[in-house]
Amino acid sequence: MKKELLLATALASTMGIAGVAEGASYSISGHNRTGVEGENPDSSDSDTTAAKQLNNFNVSISETTDAGMKIATGFTLTDEGGAESDASGLTLTFTDGSSLQLIEAGSAASAHAVSVPGASGEAGIANTSTNHSPTALTMGAGSDAVGFDYATAADAFGIEGFSANASASFNSDVGTTSGSAVTTTLENSYAVGVTYKTTAGDSTVTVGSGWNGADYNNSSATKDGAVFHIGATVVTGDLTVGAGYMDGDYIGQDEQVTGSYTSVGAKYVSGDITFNIGMSAADAKDETFGTAATSAEDSTDAVSASIDYTIASGVTGTVSYKNSDSKNEATDVTSASGSAWYVGATVSF
Repeated sequence: MKKELLLATALASTMGIAGVAEGASYSISGHNRTGVEGENPDSSDSDTTAAKQLNNFNVSISETTDAGMKIATGFTLTDEGGAESDASGLTLTFTDGSSLQLIEAGSAASAHAVSVPGASGEAGIANTSTNHSPTALTMGAGSDAVGFDYATAADAFGIEGFSANASASFNSDVGTTSGSAVTTTLENSYAVGVTYKTTAGDSTVTVGSGWNGADYNNSSATKDGAVFHIGATVVTGDLTVGAGYMDGDYIGQDEQVTGSYTSVGAKYVSGDITFNIGMSAADAKDETFGTAATSAEDSTDAVSASIDYTIASGVTGTVSYKNSDSKNEATDVTSASGSAWYVGATVSF
């Protein structure tokens, strides 16, 4: 009898029994990136080298209802060396292809920032914390975790290749603060983003743009957040070229900032080898809350290049180089300027 009970239990756990709840479908993915980086800042005649060991592990969970609506969520156990887990929100994908993200939905503007080609790898010298120049097209596109992001289906509004997002987040119950020596918290945000993709001869052209507005709880700030970005990529065969531009006002931890960011880059794929090159230029005027900005600017300019080689399935070797120039209040920051190189490999699953 004991053998029959064990067999029945095994069959039940394998095949499932009506009335017994079963788990949703899931998948895991991630990578381990390891290598060596060398730096030669302008403030020193000596090179430094250090190991770079970064990893990422994600779990995606989803299931589809009988009516055809997909419900998805997930979490990140670790991301690029971070020790803390990070849970995703909830995404509902409807039968028409549109979707609604709830909780930690993010910014609709960020969702439509084009991916401008740039060097891979981990080469780069850390910038000084007092340099508030933007670092990406999505700079200033912040949101609170309590919010939503609605995305249209493809070919929205009857326009082939067109898609759009609208998002908002709310945190109006945070207490009001003032002065510069306090933590500033984002209260509410609103954003829109659009992308248009089309073909021109042998090329595929993608244009993306977005706007993000936000207000904060520091009553001393004389500006709210308001940033926009626009960019485009053109793919012709194995060659991809792209450019993007961002501009606007945003709030840092202890500063209000007016800044702009420009990036251009190209990528060429030849068999197992990918060549990347990228350039960026950023500038900003930062000021203490409620104080007029001076004429002196923070700036960060960089040029970088890399070669990726597919060694085996899921294994990519990378060699990269980056040269950067940092200025704080128009004064050279030699410790944050100079050149860096990286040699390493990424193993993905």
